[in-house]
Amino acid sequence: MSIDLTRFYESFFAESLESLEASETGLLALEREHATDERLNEIFRGLHSIKGAAGSLGFTGLADFTHHVESALDRLRKREFDTDKPTLDILLSCIDYSRALVLAAKDGRPVDGERGQELVTALDRLHSTLPANGVPEPSSVTAPVVTDAVPGFRIGFQPAPDFFANGNDPLRILKVLSGMGHMRTRCDATALAMGEAFNAERCYLAWDIVLEGDASREDIEEVFSWVREDCALSIEPLAASAVEAPAVQTPIPTSAPAPNAPPSVAVEGAEERRRLDRRSTDRRSQARSAEAEAEEFRQERLHVSRDKVDALINLVGELVITKTMLKEGLTSLPLEVSQRLEAVVQQLERNTRDLQDSVMAIRMLPVSHAFGRFGRLVRDVGQSLGKRVDLVMTGEQSELDKSVIEKLVDPLTHLVRNALDHGIETPEERKSLGKPEVATLRLHAEHKGGNIEIVVSDDGRGVNAQRVAAKARLLGLIGEDVEVSLERACELIFEPGFSTAESVNELSGRGVGLDVVRRNILELSGGIRVETAPGQGTAFVIRLPLTLAIIDGMTVLVGQETYIVPMTFIAECVQPDPAAIKSVAGRGVLVELRGQYLPLLKLGELIGIEACGGIDTGILLVVEADGNHVALLVDSLVGQEQVVIKSLESNFRKVDYIAGATILGQGQVVLILDVAGLVRSAKS
Repeated sequence: MSIDLTRFYESFFAESLESLEASETGLLALEREHATDERLNEIFRGLHSIKGAAGSLGFTGLADFTHHVESALDRLRKREFDTDKPTLDILLSCIDYSRALVLAAKDGRPVDGERGQELVTALDRLHSTLPANGVPEPSSVTAPVVTDAVPGFRIGFQPAPDFFANGNDPLRILKVLSGMGHMRTRCDATALAMGEAFNAERCYLAWDIVLEGDASREDIEEVFSWVREDCALSIEPLAASAVEAPAVQTPIPTSAPAPNAPPSVAVEGAEERRRLDRRSTDRRSQARSAEAEAEEFRQERLHVSRDKVDALINLVGELVITKTMLKEGLTSLPLEVSQRLEAVVQQLERNTRDLQDSVMAIRMLPVSHAFGRFGRLVRDVGQSLGKRVDLVMTGEQSELDKSVIEKLVDPLTHLVRNALDHGIETPEERKSLGKPEVATLRLHAEHKGGNIEIVVSDDGRGVNAQRVAAKARLLGLIGEDVEVSLERACELIFEPGFSTAESVNELSGRGVGLDVVRRNILELSGGIRVETAPGQGTAFVIRLPLTLAIIDGMTVLVGQETYIVPMTFIAECVQPDPAAIKSVAGRGVLVELRGQYLPLLKLGELIGIEACGGIDTGILLVVEADGNHVALLVDSLVGQEQVVIKSLESNFRKVDYIAGATILGQGQVVLILDVAGLVRSAKS
C-alpha cells in the first residue's frame, strides 16, 4: 500500500521555514559573537533536517542544494574556514535560496537554477576537496597499506534495494565522507542485474570504505542518520594489522543474480561477515528504538490548520454570546427559579472564561516570530547605507495573537527602515558627535495589563522640529507663521505624504511610511506615540490588544442607544463637576480634572443623538490613546461585559468612531467605539 506523502507537505513547509529562520539567526549572531560549537551545531541542524525531510518527500532539488550547504556548514563546524563577512554573505545567500526553493515547492513554481549553481560553486570555493562531478579521482582511492599509527574506521555500507525510492542518494553520502578524511572505497557490484532484469529504480551496489582521519564514530553515524532504516551499516575501528587498500572497481559478473537478490559488502572471512551482520542487526534495532522515541515526540506536537483554529475561536465567541443571553434571561424568571439557576450560570461563566483563555492560547505566538526577521534586514540595509548598527531584541518571548503578529510585521518593517535611513547617523557623523560608531537599534516587547507594548528605538539623531516644520510648511500642512513644538513635530511626521528625505531612494522619500504605519496600527485597535530627544534618539511606542477576537468592554448608554467602550482604553470614570467645564478659544471645551485640562467630547453630539443628557447628569469616561487623554461624556454606565468583536466594515461599511459590533444578551446588536479615532478627533 502506497503512502500519500502530500499529507506531510504542510508541516514540512512550515518546519523548513522555521529551521531556515533559526539558521539565519545563528549566522547573523556569528558577526557579533564567537563561533561556539553549540551555535555552529544549531546552524547545521537546521539545514540537516531540511535535507533529510526533503529527500524523503521527493523534493530532490531542495535536498540536493541543502546537501551542499550542509557540507559547507559541517566544514565550518570543524573550523576549516573562518566566519568572515564574505563567507557569511555566501551562507546567508544560500539561506535565501533555500527559502525560495521551499516556497517554490509549496506553490508549485520554478526557481532560478542558475542562481543555485552559482551558490554551489561559491560554496565549493570555501571547502572544495573533490572534483566538480563529486566523484573521487582514481588516485584518491588507491592508497598504501593502513598502519597502526593511522586512526580511522572501516565502514560497510549496504543500501537496501528500495534505497532510491525513499529519496536517498549514496553518492551524496560518499561525498560527505570523503570530506572527513582520506577515503578509499571498494564497490561491490556482484548483485547488479543485467539486461531486462535491470531496474533503474533499485540499488544494486554496496561499498566497503576505509576512512582515515580524525573523524569520530559519532561523526560518521550522523552522516548515515537519515538512511539507517534503509541500509545495513557497520562501522569498525581500523585493525592494528594492515588492511589491504580497496580496489577502484570490481569487475561486473557475466551471469547476473536474481534482480531482488540483496547486494553484499565484501569482507574478509565468513566469521567477519557474520559479525558485521550481527552488529548491523543490533544497530537497526537501536535505530528503530530511536525512531519510536522520535515518533512519540512528534505525536506530542499537533499540527492544526489555521482555519480550524479560527473556526473554534468563532464558536467560543458564539458561546460567550449565548452565555450572556442566558445570564440576561435570568432576570425575567421568578425569583426562586433564578436563584436556583444563578449558581449554574456562574459556573458556566467560569468554564466559558477558562475555555476562551485556552482556545486563545492556541493562537498565541511569541513576538520573536515578528522580531526574528529583522536581524537580516538591519544587516543588509545597514550595509547598503554604510551604517554600522547593532540590533538588540528584548522581551521577544512575550506572546501575541497570531493574527495580530501577521498584521504587525509591515508597520514594524517601516519603523525599522525609518530608523536606519532617517534616525541613525553614519559612523563618521557619530564619531564627530562623540557617539560610538556602531549605533544601537532596539526592539522591545512587554505585556502591560491586557495589552502588549512594542518599542522600536534608536540612539540616532532624534526628531528635528525645525526641519519637520520647514517640510510641513512646504507641503502646506501648517501656515508660514506657525511655530512647531517638538510634540507637534512628532504629530506631523504621521501626516500622509510627509517625508524629510532629501532624495528618493528604495527606502524613503516617496512620502509613504509613517502614515501607513499609524493606519495599520489603528486597524488593530491599537495606538502609537513618539518619544524623542534631539541628538539622542527616537522611540516609537506601539500599544496593541493581545487579541482581536474577544475583549472586555464597558457598556454605556447615550440617549436610548447602547455602546461598548473597550476597557483597555478606560483610565477612570468620574462624576463631572459643571464648574470644572471651561471653554477655551482655539481649543474647544475642556474639563479640569485634578489640575489637568482634558478635551471634552460629548458622545451624543459626535454620533448625532439628540435625546441625550447633559454635563450635570452624565458620566465622564477618561480614555487614553496614543499617549493622549480625553474626557468622554455619556449618559450612564450599564456594566462590564465580555464581548465578541464582529467586523462592521466587512459586513457593512466603515463608520466614523466605530471599531466594530457585538451581540448582547437579548440578541441586541451593539456598536463598539473606536476610542483611538475619538481621541484623534479631539486633537485635530
